[in-house]
Amino acid sequence: MNITLDYLRGHKSWLVKNFRVWGDYFSVEASIVFTESASGAKRILLGRAFLGGLNQEVSYSDLFDYKGNPLPDTIANPKVIILAKNEVRCFQVGSENQTGFRIAKDEASKTGLVDLWVVEMS
Repeated sequence: MNITLDYLRGHKSWLVKNFRVWGDYFSVEASIVFTESASGAKRILLGRAFLGGLNQEVSYSDLFDYKGNPLPDTIANPKVIILAKNEVRCFQVGSENQTGFRIAKDEASKTGLVDLWVVEMS
């Protein structure tokens, strides 16, 4: 017996099949130089910013499992497992929260296709 699999199967879980990922993760790291003048002191500051990228925001309330049942609006302590179905690399951006998560793909010209396994870990 696999202890991890038994643990996961003992919790509420939903399988969402054939989820299309259109969010792009492509972004550019830009260096920014600016000056600041305060109280007679002048400074040159260097900063970084990430420009571009369009992550896909996913709400659990918008998803349906493989049987056609809607997922709940909120899930306590969720974990989303992404199962790839085509060659486009898809991944979660940041961490899950009680109402949803963000997902993106690595290739700009293609749409990702994945299955999502959402598990309530509480």
